[in-house]
Amino acid sequence: MKVLSLLFTLCLFYKTNAQTPKQLLEKINSNYTAEKIYIQYDKSNYIAGETIWFKAYLMEGFIPSIKSTVIGIELLNESGVIIDKKVLPIVGGAAIGEFTIPKSLPQGSYIVKAFTQHLMNFGLDRFYYQKINIYNPMTPTDTLSEPAVFSVYFFAEGGNIIANTKNTIAFKCTDKFGNPQNVSGNIIDSKNNEILSFTSTHNGMGKFEFTPKPREKYFADCMMGSTQKKMKALPDVLSEGMVLNLKMKDGKTTFNIDASTIVREDLKPSYILGVQENQVAFKVPFQSVDKNIFGLIPTENLPTGILQVTVFTKENKPLAERLLFINSGDYIPNSSFKSENINLASHMKNTFSFALDDTLNGTFAVSVTDGNLEKSKEDNIVSRFLLTDDIKGLVYNPTYYFEAKDYLHEQNLDLVMLTNGWRRYSWDEIFTNRFPKMDFKDPVFITLNAVALDPTFKKPILNTELTVFVKTKDRPLDLLMTSTDSAGNFSLPGMIFEDSAKLNFLNKSGKKQKVYLKITSPPVRDLFNTANSKIPPIYFNKPSEQYQEKIKEVFLFNQNSNSNGILLDEIKILTKAKSEKEKFEKKYTTGRLGNMAIKELDFITDPPKSSLNIFDYLKSRINGVTITGGPLNYYIVYRNARSLLGGPIQMSIFLDEAQVDASFISTMKVTDIAMVKVFANGLSPNSGGTLALYTKRDAGNTVNSMMINTIEETIEGFSPTKEFFSPDYAVGKENDVKMDERTTLYWNPYLNTDSENNKISFSFYNTDKVKKFRIVIEGILEDGKLLHIEKMIE
Repeated sequence: MKVLSLLFTLCLFYKTNAQTPKQLLEKINSNYTAEKIYIQYDKSNYIAGETIWFKAYLMEGFIPSIKSTVIGIELLNESGVIIDKKVLPIVGGAAIGEFTIPKSLPQGSYIVKAFTQHLMNFGLDRFYYQKINIYNPMTPTDTLSEPAVFSVYFFAEGGNIIANTKNTIAFKCTDKFGNPQNVSGNIIDSKNNEILSFTSTHNGMGKFEFTPKPREKYFADCMMGSTQKKMKALPDVLSEGMVLNLKMKDGKTTFNIDASTIVREDLKPSYILGVQENQVAFKVPFQSVDKNIFGLIPTENLPTGILQVTVFTKENKPLAERLLFINSGDYIPNSSFKSENINLASHMKNTFSFALDDTLNGTFAVSVTDGNLEKSKEDNIVSRFLLTDDIKGLVYNPTYYFEAKDYLHEQNLDLVMLTNGWRRYSWDEIFTNRFPKMDFKDPVFITLNAVALDPTFKKPILNTELTVFVKTKDRPLDLLMTSTDSAGNFSLPGMIFEDSAKLNFLNKSGKKQKVYLKITSPPVRDLFNTANSKIPPIYFNKPSEQYQEKIKEVFLFNQNSNSNGILLDEIKILTKAKSEKEKFEKKYTTGRLGNMAIKELDFITDPPKSSLNIFDYLKSRINGVTITGGPLNYYIVYRNARSLLGGPIQMSIFLDEAQVDASFISTMKVTDIAMVKVFANGLSPNSGGTLALYTKRDAGNTVNSMMINTIEETIEGFSPTKEFFSPDYAVGKENDVKMDERTTLYWNPYLNTDSENNKISFSFYNTDKVKKFRIVIEGILEDGKLLHIEKMIE
């Protein structure tokens, strides 16, 4: 009765709803597409006191996501309590960070949870979760094996078991952690008659065919493992409906629809629809509604990924559905890996490289670890983005399905499609307009929204230009410009800095009044608060006791050795001392104006002896730069550049890499300036060149004097990040360090390619113990291709 009532309700709805599946998918694609997250780690298992190095990648559909600029990443224990939390900027579809594991952290399994503001609209089940094993034999946990608790599940291909029709039934058996368990048994009816026997063929999964009788109830008498028996009821048998069967062979996919039991006109199939990444991949209409419908699904030109295949009535009501995995191999970029120098002796240098045939922009990370400790990962960038992020439930060892493209792997992957649900949406939900509310918005990196107030704290400063002085730990002073509106509101979006920033605001109206703020935007960390929730047990599958003993041996060896591992402050790196100018450039220049200045004046090494203002001093001192006029109307032109209409184009003026008007700095003394650079091209295509001035960073210069009458505000930044240390034994020698025992030899998440550089080389020095290297390179290209290279070097 419940089923009939639901069908009746849906029928009423579809008759009044004119939206087609394609129109609804376009709505989803435009407004309700969730991102996918994958995190690459330097290794799979850790010891308390080590650092978890990671790089997060985000995709939307088939390409890197541009929806989000900020990501929250948490390290949780089994109770969902946060051990550590990072809020990081997303640049180029990726974010980089690390967790420092406390030495006192108890041994156990922990979860890394990652999410964006955009993903918060879709619920906790769309977040990224990954188990991390952390070992600490100083705080051992109970590792005794728990009694096995098995569960077995049965799924009808297409969704329903139909009487008097041959049905394909898939099944899977797992323990409470999602580990596959072999299962066998018999299908029996309500009178205990044996109908057929079945047994799992791959990772606890299998399938069988049978033709049920109407109004009969069927059960599976299961034997799981070697001792546990369980009786499991199969889904109810429907007297009327259709059976959908898909088969893949020799690169072709065919469908067979058995509608012989359908009597009602509103249940007759009308067309079959294929959907990938919220887009219609194909639509095959049926010319006539026969009892059996055969056809070929056009899958040969589809991209790699999960295909959702649904049969609809002419009123757009879904009748049957199943998932199909398309593996065209188009996600793999043409790449090569080369061992340029291998030396497994202690402290010897090793060099490797990888190159791409593609000339697209790409971002990658590489890790080198002890190959005797590390095993192949159960998940990687390919299996996460193309498989596990799109379906419900845990897929055991998903990387297996991408190891080879043959009939066996194809059939085993199809068992995964038959036994795991689609997590994106259901047709019933979208046909009834049950869409997320989309209350959570991306903050656009760090955005400060505030009201500018006068010293009384009552009167807003209206329609006024403000100069903002920004000081951060890595850049002591930057200049930004903003303006208040008719209510005194202003916004500073798109800031990227770590830890915190100190902001001073200067009223440019000439009134010299102090600017106070009423901040209306929350700190970036508060945007990524989610309630602690119990993590499903499938994420806490313990590694084998044999593997735990192996890690324990490494831990105890390090504890008992003469050193506690390599100490970073005991490495003396001998390098050529940088000049004061080089130190200044490294600290205060970013390259955003260009890396090749055609002219530079170094006032750090050769300070000018003059009291002139900067523009008067520069007159006739830089070839090609013409400066005319006076303090109120300086006119600065490079090589007499002219516009298409014939008029001269003035140079762009930047002070500490913030664009300013010439009048703003016209009274600055030359003694306040550290460097002057001239760039032939500006940041805009019609620019007449760029004149960049960098101020001395001390208390006496003009910029700091302008800040005297300002109020300072401190705002929170992104989580601070560390740099991975890899010792260079060619230029430095260890001092009092008797043993280099690192298990991660090299980690570099800052590898990028572009149209001019598609080859990347990396080098590292071996430890005192490692005799086998495990090298993993992962990343993503701007066209969505996924790179995964894994090598064992010994």
